[in-house]
Amino acid sequence: MKQDKSQFIVGDLVAVFGGEIGKEGKSAEDISICKVSVVGEKDLIVESSSHRFIRNTHYTVPKNICCKLFMNPDLLATEGILKPNIGDLVLSFTRDSYKDENPEQITGILYKITYQLGKPYKCSILCGSEMKEVQYSNLMVLQSKIKS
Repeated sequence: MKQDKSQFIVGDLVAVFGGEIGKEGKSAEDISICKVSVVGEKDLIVESSSHRFIRNTHYTVPKNICCKLFMNPDLLATEGILKPNIGDLVLSFTRDSYKDENPEQITGILYKITYQLGKPYKCSILCGSEMKEVQYSNLMVLQSKIKS
């Protein structure tokens, strides 16, 4: 789907794509989040969000490698993650350290929740015939037992 690149305005939040072109192929998987400062005929001058405290953080980029981003700010207060409940099919996603390239992923049925200081802390997941203990904060609901 091609977006209308002429619709950028000053103050827009945009994703500016980068990537690699080489003998192994092409990719456009690098993204910088920027705010539009100036709109030209085919180009934008953008300020990088990750470099706001460094001088000369403005870059001229082609409109065709930018995608406008928008989020209704009301959703920030009204949306939340799905709370895992006993009986739900869940995924535990754990990375032990920043050096860990492959996070540990455990899928199973949420069997038990242990609370500490008034909050869910750890839980047990039934994986086939085996019980695994994981951090509750690392859970994501794959499928709820009870449909809302």
